[in-house]
Amino acid sequence: MKFKSILIIGILLGASSCDDYLKEEAYSFLAAENFYTNADNAEAAIIGVYNGLVERNKVYERWYWDFLHLLDDQSTIHRNPLFICIDDFNIGDDHAYLEELWGGIYNVINRANVCIERIPDVDMDEAERNSLIAEARCIRASMYFILVRLWGEVPLSLSLVNTEAKANTPKASIDEIYVSIVEDLEFAEDYLPQTRVSSEYGRVTKGAAKALFTDVLLTREEWAKAAAKAKEIIDSGNYSLLSNFQDIFSLDNEINSEIIYPIVVDGINYCNWFASFAHAGGTENANCANGAQVWQVDEQSDIWLNWSDNDPRKAYTVYEEYLKRDGTIGNVRETSRPYPAYGKWNAPDEKGVGYSPNNPIIYRYADILLMYAEALSQANNGPNQEAYNAFNMVRRRGYAQPVNEISEFDLQTGLDASSFRDSVIRERSYEFVIEGKRLFDLMRIGKFPQILKDMGKDVRPNARFLPIPAAEIEANNSLTIDDQNEGY
Repeated sequence: MKFKSILIIGILLGASSCDDYLKEEAYSFLAAENFYTNADNAEAAIIGVYNGLVERNKVYERWYWDFLHLLDDQSTIHRNPLFICIDDFNIGDDHAYLEELWGGIYNVINRANVCIERIPDVDMDEAERNSLIAEARCIRASMYFILVRLWGEVPLSLSLVNTEAKANTPKASIDEIYVSIVEDLEFAEDYLPQTRVSSEYGRVTKGAAKALFTDVLLTREEWAKAAAKAKEIIDSGNYSLLSNFQDIFSLDNEINSEIIYPIVVDGINYCNWFASFAHAGGTENANCANGAQVWQVDEQSDIWLNWSDNDPRKAYTVYEEYLKRDGTIGNVRETSRPYPAYGKWNAPDEKGVGYSPNNPIIYRYADILLMYAEALSQANNGPNQEAYNAFNMVRRRGYAQPVNEISEFDLQTGLDASSFRDSVIRERSYEFVIEGKRLFDLMRIGKFPQILKDMGKDVRPNARFLPIPAAEIEANNSLTIDDQNEGY
């Protein structure tokens, strides 16, 4: 089930009737003030926040994935200077895609801020009101978690931007941003529901908030707290690993026990670029509309050079040979883009380039198990049996083994904390290929951007974060060129 489409326009808020078709209506600020009069209005406003995540060329529809995939050490591209400079981590502050990602994220934040400010005044059931506010705060936290990892210090706006003064927001420290994220997630945990009915699939739950919170704590190296938060998800019993790795990504099985937080798209009004951008072979490829292959497998990467052929995930995830529409087998080496490609996201009925109906997955249960294993080992200065068990469940499923039975593929025992963490990071690199995890893992273990330099890429000297868009510095009177990130 796809939740219904309602569009919120720009800074000022408006909404359509609650039907299955996208409609746009612009409202004056006075109309926005008067919009929040009942529960239906509040519900519509929350749906508008979700829609902001997947509008054309905004956050999860495209740019988020372009940056995360091209900046990691697994993907590369051999064409188009606008993409190559991302791949090299040598981006100018006037890069158009950078501005669109930044603007898209802050658009979602402002929509969430509107809901957080206005919904408390709506005459409605208190539990329902708090649940809606919790949704907005969870999504706002997720957007700031993206910003603080990609940009570091950024403007922290926690109220509706409806005046020029509010638009001129100074940068906040990284610690201040994380304080806000944690406060939002604590509220979200308290008031979000454990589960959703099928018609609300894709809207955040208590499990989604806890998964995001676990990731935040792991990134901050609060190991014991991260392990405890992950354990809450495990103990909830709401999630489990699928026995077949490929089934996680099947369009016929998108609502499954492993998915904790998906971004729902329909392939028509709201889509993503996964299928075409990951696949090769142009229009001949049967698993997409057009294998444009923007995210190519880097042939220097560990996943190409060293991934064991005994791991069934490999053959499914990366490839040289592909199924053609005529039923024969093609080879990427015989195409105009002779580079290995990704096979995880398949969309045979994709309407066109950029119209994948695959739901991006922000968190799934395997992520929780591996975060739990890492955090537990780090907290205890070495892995205990519980950490090994969590790790091996993911490894066993990857090798098509029963997850609760000892197998020949289990991780060796007796590792110290450092070696165990290295094993977790490597397992994550195989499990989550082209799921937007690798870059953030490299960042938090201190290997980005040095790993790109070691691969011979033309990395911008001294840069650690993405540049703040020049347009933002020019438009925001609370920022000056001195606020630009180091290296730009």
